[in-house]
Amino acid sequence: MAYTVQLEAGEELAAELELNLSEKAQPFHFAVSNRAIYIPRIKFIAKTDPFYFQRVTLDNVRHVAVTRLRPYGLWLLAGVMIVIGLVTTVWMMEAALRSAAETRHISGWPIAVFVCGFLVPFAARRRSVLEVWFDGGTYRWKPPLVVDKASRQRVAETLQTIIEACEKVGVTVADKRHG
Repeated sequence: MAYTVQLEAGEELAAELELNLSEKAQPFHFAVSNRAIYIPRIKFIAKTDPFYFQRVTLDNVRHVAVTRLRPYGLWLLAGVMIVIGLVTTVWMMEAALRSAAETRHISGWPIAVFVCGFLVPFAARRRSVLEVWFDGGTYRWKPPLVVDKASRQRVAETLQTIIEACEKVGVTVADKRHG
């Protein structure tokens, strides 16, 4: 991935961030300089590397905000997962016990869906989204769902670094994570 910041003459980098939480999650890249904010983008059609930074000058940036994501959709998903996992587990076990003479295939997927339904609300807790409003549009980054404390801490530190860098270069910032 070639997210490279190309600075102009006299431009100084306030922060350049890369957040790589796992091998499966796509890394997050972001940069702030004293003249621009560099937003990660992906080209739809590219011969080689589709990853690049969109340079948005500070006079085009309206404001940057970090707000809490509402967890209601994920809570609904968790409820559906619990119900489906429980129903399919009972159905699978009942069929296996009823025909004990035959060897039935018992899968771990229904039980895994049931257990993951209980984990989703913990992963949805205290999630935040980064939003950058500028004249050409809006950029939103939702961090991936993470359960472990270390990954949550790394996401929070990344968002805090972005807020501090934007404040340092004079961009209007709203931090609505708490309260």
